[in-house]
Amino acid sequence: MTRAYTRRTTNVTDRHRGWLELVDREGPFVAVPALKRVWPQGIGHLSDAAKAALRDAKPDMDRAWDDWFTRPGDEVALAEYRGARDKWITAVLRDVAGWGTFLTWDLASLPDGAPRAASPDHAVTVEATGAVVRGQDVGALVLVVDPVSSLRDPYDDAWSASPIDRMDAILRTSGHPLGVVTDGRWWAIVSAQTDVMTASGIVDSQTWIDEGAVRDAFFALIEPKRVLGGAEFDRLPALFRESVTAAEEITVALGTQVRRAVELLVSAFSESAMSAREAGRVDPLPDDRDQVYEGAVTAMMRVVFLLFAEERSMMPQSALFTEGYGISDQLDVLEARFQDENAEALDGTHHTWHRLLATSQALYSGVNTEDMRLPAYGGSLFDTERFAFLTAVSDDGALAVTASDRVMLEVLRSVQYATVGNERRRISFRDIDVEQIGYIYEGLLGYTAEDVTEITVGLVGKDGEEPEVPLGLLDDLYEEAGDDVRFVTVLLDWLKKNQTGAKTKSGTALKKALVALPDDAERALLAVTRDEELLARLRPYVGIIRRDLRDRPVVIQPGGLAVVETPSRANSGAHYTPKSLAQEVVLHALEPLVYSPGPHQTADRDQWKLIRWNKILDLKVADIACGSGAFLVAAAEYLSAKLVEAWHAEGIATGTPRELEIRARRQVVASCLYGADINGMAVEMCKLSLWLVSLDPGQPFSFVDDKVLHGNSLLGVTDIKQLEAMHIDPAQAKTFTGHGDSTMGFSAGALFGEGSEATGIEMLDVRGVIRDVIEARRDLASPIEENDPARSAKAKRRLLERIHERSATLSKVADGVVAAGLRHGGKPGKKLNEAYDTLRIAADKAFVPDADCADPAMLDGIINTGLKPAVVTDYDRWNPLHWALAVPDVLGNEYGGRGGFDAVIGNPPFLGGQKLTGAMGTDVRDWFVNLIATGRRGSADLVAYFFLRATSLLQTKGTLGLIATNTVAQGDTREVGLDAM
Repeated sequence: MTRAYTRRTTNVTDRHRGWLELVDREGPFVAVPALKRVWPQGIGHLSDAAKAALRDAKPDMDRAWDDWFTRPGDEVALAEYRGARDKWITAVLRDVAGWGTFLTWDLASLPDGAPRAASPDHAVTVEATGAVVRGQDVGALVLVVDPVSSLRDPYDDAWSASPIDRMDAILRTSGHPLGVVTDGRWWAIVSAQTDVMTASGIVDSQTWIDEGAVRDAFFALIEPKRVLGGAEFDRLPALFRESVTAAEEITVALGTQVRRAVELLVSAFSESAMSAREAGRVDPLPDDRDQVYEGAVTAMMRVVFLLFAEERSMMPQSALFTEGYGISDQLDVLEARFQDENAEALDGTHHTWHRLLATSQALYSGVNTEDMRLPAYGGSLFDTERFAFLTAVSDDGALAVTASDRVMLEVLRSVQYATVGNERRRISFRDIDVEQIGYIYEGLLGYTAEDVTEITVGLVGKDGEEPEVPLGLLDDLYEEAGDDVRFVTVLLDWLKKNQTGAKTKSGTALKKALVALPDDAERALLAVTRDEELLARLRPYVGIIRRDLRDRPVVIQPGGLAVVETPSRANSGAHYTPKSLAQEVVLHALEPLVYSPGPHQTADRDQWKLIRWNKILDLKVADIACGSGAFLVAAAEYLSAKLVEAWHAEGIATGTPRELEIRARRQVVASCLYGADINGMAVEMCKLSLWLVSLDPGQPFSFVDDKVLHGNSLLGVTDIKQLEAMHIDPAQAKTFTGHGDSTMGFSAGALFGEGSEATGIEMLDVRGVIRDVIEARRDLASPIEENDPARSAKAKRRLLERIHERSATLSKVADGVVAAGLRHGGKPGKKLNEAYDTLRIAADKAFVPDADCADPAMLDGIINTGLKPAVVTDYDRWNPLHWALAVPDVLGNEYGGRGGFDAVIGNPPFLGGQKLTGAMGTDVRDWFVNLIATGRRGSADLVAYFFLRATSLLQTKGTLGLIATNTVAQGDTREVGLDAM
């Protein structure tokens, strides 16, 4: 019997991607587009001579490794290993890589001597071992180290840096861009170039016989013409620079695709609701349509978390999890079904959506069975009660809201493929940093879901930022214009005036699309409606109606939901910060805090001394406009590395390097980091970033609900005295006109002044409440430990609820303090003082010992009126962040606090001074001028007020690490901001 075999063919992209998947990569390692440019036919095989050299040298190395591995603490075994290792490395680089005589171990002969680097306090110095050199040109440095489990694990000495980190430091100190690090078994290529994030890739030499593609690629990357010769554009450093650009392009592409995927999920939810209404059932979606949009975003965040965690082996590896809960293989499953069945078949099933919900429940509540154990990770991201409509069931027991497998296929494609130019690339979440995930999701801010009352269509435009317009409006505009050319002009004018954040195509492109009927126009329209009248209305515009991810025209029927931009979209002023820039800012802001003496005391690094580990954990660092948390992630990485160094220096480090790193990150996140943002979804994204950077597969998420705060950082009470005086400026409350002609005096410690009719002074014991809150918050500032009932996630959630209950009345009073003054823009004078007189009367009525006699109506009226935005915004009312109540353990000085943050870091939003009033209202802008800038007027940019607020939140010797455009040092912005700091 003869069996026919079909040879599997792969294209060049797949071949490059195939070996890359087997490399342990970090940062923007060489990307497929760069590889295809240099090796358009794929990477060739290692020469026979090189293979022979490899085979001859490898047995001795393998024996030495095995001998050392069985006797890891034996000095004799280590010495023997070093000898075999050095011979092996020389053979690999000289004979297999082809460096030949260019390889040198005598680095003292280099013009600047042997390249070296030292730890920040100069306690540890490391020197390059070798190099590939031609004349005066150094192609790459070599660092040879003793055997390790991983070249990424930090050493257990006074410098908490891995071998790769140390090579990175050597390269950056010496100015050389490329290095090779090896312990004999593990081999890493490291790229460290100016203004570019470090990239590295590790391969295992023990697989070089079996994994020929990885071996061939490794040696192709470090062959002489890639590190020394050939055109500079084709050398390895150029490939790394090109790959950085490719990584940025992928990030931008993913941001656009995820935005479209969220729109598709909202559409799926909308279709579920419309089906329910048509069947006579209750609309399953919440009346607050913001919740629908946020639910869709949360579903996408869950998908990304799972892909990130699964691809990094942070989830259980059991068959039960993989087969029943895992998400990472579902794209392949759905694509196979799409090929074997058809799109309609996927429209009729909902398996992937059910899997996502089941996995979310398992992660939140935990699983403990014979086949699988998952800790109860907790976290608002997976809280099924937060968006209850996602898991609600109808009368027949089925999910009331679902997304089909066709929808989920496109959702998974949106985050696992990136379309850049005309090329579609499969991506791995091992190559995606936490900060990149944050940027991708920040693009979802400033949108909401909105009911559609008339037929609405989505027009073509810039991906992810396209406009939606009523079909009736298009008809009216066309009737007004009279022809295609004029219609396009009128349409663009309307969009410019009414949808400022939307970006459609150019007039020329729209005119061309309008008259060029797509080949599948009729089929596409029939996918959204069978109504002949509606089809007739849609046909003239089908060329400019965009397609959703299913390739269906975006046509939303009355009663459906559209994703629309909110007013804050155009005025947010938020922007992306590259990881390397965030790391640099954090370094300069935190280095003076972790060394004493340090850079502020002496430029001589030899005199720097790392502070004790407990002092590191006592540091408080905030980002008051945190967005998705890029700066807090950088701070977590920096402080945790210093914490591990301190543990080693003090002789208390226990565990593997990886265990120490995770333990340190969890302690830093629990104790040191604080964030705030005006956007609630940004707060959730920041939490996700901190969870990812501190994820321990065996422990619940780090508890950050008490430290990542939702509110406007520039509005709010910052000093408890403002509550005690019930006046935004306590100095003005020392004497004020009270009831009738009587004069009241401000008395510290009492909520109301002497002579007040208030009987609730004892009830509203400000200092007592603050002391209780501080004590309770200190109990929160420790990592979650499920084996300790007092430190479990559930215990911490209960404690935070008690804190909120204890401070609820003071929070309402604080809202009143802001509301009463905001109506007058905080301008000092009689009107402001009278407003606070009225507030005291309202508080007298609201807070009395006998709750049955309380009348909060007057106070509620002041708050609701005063906090109502004077301009169109995303918010029904402003949400002040009362720093003095939110973190009294940090800000309070007289009440048991520490007097402020040690550092404030970040990239505050930018909004030009001329735009502040239009975006926020005259009252808010005046509040900034009178209270944050203490009366200094001028058309200052928003960033000036963030600088001032950040400064006011610092303790006396605190540091700032903030980014701003050069306007911060110019004109009014400088006078209002920097000059006053």
